[in-house]
Amino acid sequence: MIILGVDPGLASTGFGVIFCGGGTPKLRAAGHITTSPRDPITKRLFQIFEDINQLMTTVRPELVAIENVFSLVRYPRAGILLGEVLGVIYLSAHQHEVPILEITPKEVKNALIGSGSATKKQIKLTTERILGIKEFSSLHAADAVAVALTAHYRKGYAGTR
Repeated sequence: MIILGVDPGLASTGFGVIFCGGGTPKLRAAGHITTSPRDPITKRLFQIFEDINQLMTTVRPELVAIENVFSLVRYPRAGILLGEVLGVIYLSAHQHEVPILEITPKEVKNALIGSGSATKKQIKLTTERILGIKEFSSLHAADAVAVALTAHYRKGYAGTR
């Protein structure tokens, strides 16, 4: 089972690909897609769409796990922009006929740390320890891999392939 984890964001969308073939999952790829704040929103969304499409074609995931984002009431524009980013990611997954699993930040924290109030640093360190890697290129990449790992644990893929 290959799982693509995604941490959506307009400025930086993290991604992480894990292979779950029994035992400990293995990291296949991790990184982030960055867009320029100087570019129009349409260009930024298209860049995210194209880069996610390229990932889908290259790694051929069997599941896309995406962090279910939220926005604060006092920042409605941020919520709208995140919704647009989610839309292009959902569209890419649909075009590639890959199912999507939404994961809340609290579920990631509970699955990896055992506490819904865990910090981003704790998530990053735990994810690195689980996969036996030194360090992620960005917090967004670490978050995306953590989402993929949570999907792996939630769906019970450990040891099934």
